[in-house]
Amino acid sequence: MRPMGNTLRGLVALVALAPWSAAQPAKEQPAAGLLTGPAPVAKHWSKNQYPDSIPEGAPYYIVVKGDTLWDISGRFLKSAYLWPQIWNENKYIKDAHWIYPGDPILLPKVALVAAGAGEGGPTGTGEEEGEGMPAEGTSLEAGSVLFPITEAVTLQCAPYVVQQSEDDSLQIIGSEEGSDKSAFTERDILYLNKGTNAGIKAGDVFSFHQERYDVRHPINGKNLGKKVETTGWGRVILVQENTASVLIEQACADLHAGDYARSFEKVNVPLVLRRPPADRLTPASGKAHGYVVDQANDAMIAAAGHLVTIDLGTEAGLTPGNVLVVYRTAYPSVPSPRNVLGELAVLASRERTSLAKVIYSRDAIMNGDEVELK
Repeated sequence: MRPMGNTLRGLVALVALAPWSAAQPAKEQPAAGLLTGPAPVAKHWSKNQYPDSIPEGAPYYIVVKGDTLWDISGRFLKSAYLWPQIWNENKYIKDAHWIYPGDPILLPKVALVAAGAGEGGPTGTGEEEGEGMPAEGTSLEAGSVLFPITEAVTLQCAPYVVQQSEDDSLQIIGSEEGSDKSAFTERDILYLNKGTNAGIKAGDVFSFHQERYDVRHPINGKNLGKKVETTGWGRVILVQENTASVLIEQACADLHAGDYARSFEKVNVPLVLRRPPADRLTPASGKAHGYVVDQANDAMIAAAGHLVTIDLGTEAGLTPGNVLVVYRTAYPSVPSPRNVLGELAVLASRERTSLAKVIYSRDAIMNGDEVELK
């Protein structure tokens, strides 16, 4: 592992010392500060394929010489540890080390308004390189310890819920072993149903998925979306006009013909502060409230280490790194005191749902149990 301070100083140097930044005339430098769309994006030199406009109502910032995602997050989100959330909001940035003067940085609204959102914050999956770790001299509360919620592979393989079905037109059609094998795993060579005719090229990385079932709310029966499981990912090694060969690099489960492919998106593993868990004496926070609505691997109960889905997402102010208390009320009509079952940490958030990991449990957690932002 490289020293943390050296890595962060390197991130600044990549922007500050690059020849293109020195060549940009000072009078053309965009105004610093938080802005709101709609707005056009001024043309500028950048290796990133930046958007040409900012949507209406979207908060954004224009990169100037010396900026890093770490600094921008600390300035606008009040926590430098939330920099992966900014990276996630700006998917045109392929490498978090490289941002360029003039690049527009869309800021997640939820993180701007949610007090303490993602406290303890996330880091990138490149943790072995020191990405996202605190700079020298960064202070935390006395005795605090940051730890990753889960392993990168576990998060990359995790299921998710979508409101609308994803594009499933690019699919696995079989393997080089033909009909002798119907379930595939790591190091297998699989064939896709498209090739250069769909813009696929050697070196492209795809993740593979299968749609499972509709997730219905355990309390009101509302359809929350479709559950999608990730079966693995692989790299294209050979392309022809109407097909492509993929080497499977990671199998999350058995892959099968019909699994659909999406461009691989690297995930960011959140960090949280190690703190004493909530118990029966912990008062309610009065913050965002919801329910456990689904569990990974079709499980009926969850305990520490298991993944669950809750019905709170970015609309409710959740971001990766948030911690929620899980509880059950035995006699809600009385009402009786809540029975605290454990705690969850948010791994990934979508508009109306979030994937979370049980980081502590004192009893079995089931669909329909209540959650509250800590």
